[in-house]
Amino acid sequence: MKRRGFSIYLTFLVTTVVFLLVSGSQEISVLTLDISRSDAIDVIAFHAADGGLERGLAKIRKDFNPFSCSYISELKPNRTLKVTINATKNGNIINLHSEAILMEGNKKVSHRTVSRLGIINSVGRNGCGTFVEAI
Repeated sequence: MKRRGFSIYLTFLVTTVVFLLVSGSQEISVLTLDISRSDAIDVIAFHAADGGLERGLAKIRKDFNPFSCSYISELKPNRTLKVTINATKNGNIINLHSEAILMEGNKKVSHRTVSRLGIINSVGRNGCGTFVEAI
């Protein structure tokens, strides 16, 4: 029985298996990092839109009238956040809408819209409406 060269074949087989395992785990790691980054960007946009609602509620509490405003924040040198707030009156109820768009350069990477529907003119947090998130 000739066993010459058997260790070379065994070494090649083990090296191939290890290489495939490392390559597979590297692809899984890259995918996980991309998903985590995407989730973090969506959370930033959601909180910015929610913050726009809070600004709008504060403005409505001072003056119960429809309005529209927007602001832009620079988060990083190449990342900007634009928030637009609109309040529309329907009878004695105001509906408040806030939209946040997160841009990296000229590319839109996240967009969130939230609303408070049915806001009435009352003191404090009473009558601040129903929170709705558009998906």
